[in-house]
Amino acid sequence: TDEKAIAEQLPSYPLKTCPVSHESLDSMGKPLDFVHEGRLVRLCCKSCVKEFKAKPAETLKAIDEAVIKEQKASYPLKTCAVSGEELGGMGEPVDFVYGTRLVRMCCKSCIKGFQKEPAKYMASVDAALIAEQKKSYPLDTCLVSGEKIEGDGFDHLYGTRLTRFCCEKCAASFDKEPAKFLAVLDKATPKR
Repeated sequence: TDEKAIAEQLPSYPLKTCPVSHESLDSMGKPLDFVHEGRLVRLCCKSCVKEFKAKPAETLKAIDEAVIKEQKASYPLKTCAVSGEELGGMGEPVDFVYGTRLVRMCCKSCIKGFQKEPAKYMASVDAALIAEQKKSYPLDTCLVSGEKIEGDGFDHLYGTRLTRFCCEKCAASFDKEPAKFLAVLDKATPKR
């Protein structure tokens, strides 16, 4: 459903401005979120929808460029998400945007393989993000309950950011008020 796609893609949506009007997304009140061909698009108002529909490829390209710019530096895999080949081993890696997430591949032919089983390949990207961020995760307590995380706890990605909980129930509570709990994580995270 569109609601599910919006909820999944919103945490990693990179733009703070409308890709059509270039105004702040909240300049006309609550942003208008909709799904176009499986992709989240956020506009400042209904009047921008007509302009978006006249040139969707241009708008999606702007969103893709922002996703790549925001996620490339912290992208965790050094190998192609599909073939497992070393990135750069077949020339310049291909940066592909799935929803609002970056997936890096060794070549364009791997895009077709990815599109056949996106959940499988996103799971490997997600696992790598979790493993990489776990190394420097600043808390040993659950973001929601404040309890010490026992064993492996429950790891959850909010967009591309690791959040850790004592259990799945706390992760569900986090999803209802992410800004509140991300503020706790931000406070604990050392500034770079």
